[in-house]
Amino acid sequence: MLHKLKEIIYRRYRISFSGSGDDIQLFKLIGSSRPGVYLDIGCWDPIRHSNSYFFYLRGWRGICVDPNPSMQDKFNKFRPNDKFINKGVGSSSRETLDYYKLDDLKSDMNTFDKDFLTEQNLTNRIESVLKIEMTTLEEILDTNLKKNARLDFFDIDVEGFDLDVLKGNNWNKYRPKIVLVESHDSIIEDTTSQVKIFLESVDYKLVAKSMNHENSGNLFFVDLRI
Repeated sequence: MLHKLKEIIYRRYRISFSGSGDDIQLFKLIGSSRPGVYLDIGCWDPIRHSNSYFFYLRGWRGICVDPNPSMQDKFNKFRPNDKFINKGVGSSSRETLDYYKLDDLKSDMNTFDKDFLTEQNLTNRIESVLKIEMTTLEEILDTNLKKNARLDFFDIDVEGFDLDVLKGNNWNKYRPKIVLVESHDSIIEDTTSQVKIFLESVDYKLVAKSMNHENSGNLFFVDLRI
């Protein structure tokens, strides 16, 4: 009952659930109050620090993917109208990869990329390593996206594994208006990153970066073919 009351309040007022107002900025860039579809990769919690919950409350529906099996029950409870997929996402589906689970205080930094954990001085926070089945963006959308659905945005938060995720999409077939990608690099490094170079090659333009703390934030890419 309390959760339903909160949902009513959240829908009435433009409350952000992102780390730094990214959902509000996404809403402005989409430029429509008519609900569409999102794909949230590395979604983590259904509400906390979510870039897609703002949209869920307003009738958008999406596909939320996370390798952490403990998130399945949370999404079933708080976002039953979304599709939750408990897999990893990469450039190929023909493999399983090691997934590094950190302690609860750092669980939003879980990743397939151990080098990323080393760079962030987080290897001492690893609690377990799981073998996780992989899939690709294209396979997810082939299976779950309804015909003629308006694909508004990808939200990709995979702690250093972003480029692998992006390479697994068919960019001629599936083109969201906006691609949001987490970055822990400086703005200068972002302008020459492999993620930016790749997305430019499929006709997306970097238009902004939100800032959470230090260098961390989200890069906003907009489709140039629209």
